[in-house]
Amino acid sequence: MKNILVLLFCVMTYNTSFAQEKCENIFPLSGTWIGKSEEHPIKFEILEKMPNSFIFSFINFQNERFMILKSDVTTNEKNEFVIQIKEAKLSSGKSKKCIFSAGTITLTDISQDSMRLNLKSVPKCRISNDQSIRIDDITNLILTKEKSNK
Repeated sequence: MKNILVLLFCVMTYNTSFAQEKCENIFPLSGTWIGKSEEHPIKFEILEKMPNSFIFSFINFQNERFMILKSDVTTNEKNEFVIQIKEAKLSSGKSKKCIFSAGTITLTDISQDSMRLNLKSVPKCRISNDQSIRIDDITNLILTKEKSNK
């Protein structure tokens, strides 16, 4: 019986150390991060709306906003932040009707003033039979923290 308990404890410890852990506080990353995607400026905002609740936004060079309104934020064994998109939408025109419910943002190589961002697997959203909106994947986008003027 003692061996079974020791084995069970070892398995639980192993599973916990390699699983993703729920991350409820990414407050130090709050603010505006800037970079370039395909030679166009892009901003990534992390705004705390309530304690441990964040809104993430991409703002492109045309000032269109892709807002992630609901998400799950976890960390993994590589100290990366993984944001699973649950609900997102665009801010402009008829595309406001599109609700995106999948996709993953991964933040890596995080320091106080820079990080690397990847956005993957956001599905197309149909506006009509002949029109759909697609959010392209972003790979290895280097972002720097925008300095506040306070």
